[in-house]
Amino acid sequence: MKPTGIKSDIIPKEEDEFVIQFHCFMPLTMNNEKVINHFILFSYNTGLLIKYDEQNKTFNYEQLPICTDLKDFNMCSFAHIYDYIFLFGCTNSEWKRRRLVYKYSMKDKTWNQCKITLPMEIFSSFTILSNDDTSFNKIHVSVNVEELFEKSELLKMTKIYVRMIELKNEIMKMKLERPYIIPIEKQRRIEDEKENKE
Repeated sequence: MKPTGIKSDIIPKEEDEFVIQFHCFMPLTMNNEKVINHFILFSYNTGLLIKYDEQNKTFNYEQLPICTDLKDFNMCSFAHIYDYIFLFGCTNSEWKRRRLVYKYSMKDKTWNQCKITLPMEIFSSFTILSNDDTSFNKIHVSVNVEELFEKSELLKMTKIYVRMIELKNEIMKMKLERPYIIPIEKQRRIEDEKENKE
């Protein structure tokens, strides 16, 4: 096998009896846009922000806080939206299951328990975000995205996305405006000016 030349390729993890498995591995997002070569990993009591430097072929790792309620839990299903990662239903080493939903803020690097609970204990499954971003779907369970957020978080998101739309429109306008005169137009202007003088 040909070596890749990648340095720092061993993932640091907390010392415990577990290996990294049944993990949550997601792209880092800021303002709901993926940050290139930045990923988040949660597994048991390990939380990492993984940054890959393509030019130097190195990985850099930053410890992230783990949810103390989920320290021994794994096999959670997970999904992300609006710079949050959601963990749904988990089990621990004693096969104790959870119906709770937890959210991790990628911006604030904080964990919170959501107010809703799942109608049944499910683990070792997956969660899919609907095409219209309005609900998370898990085996026999559908959760409305709005129910997972506090009102203040929803208001903040609205302001951020209004500003993002404004910025995208400004960028589009700048792309459409030409900072130079096309030679044909320049020639027409010169001819028009000559005609006006005569």
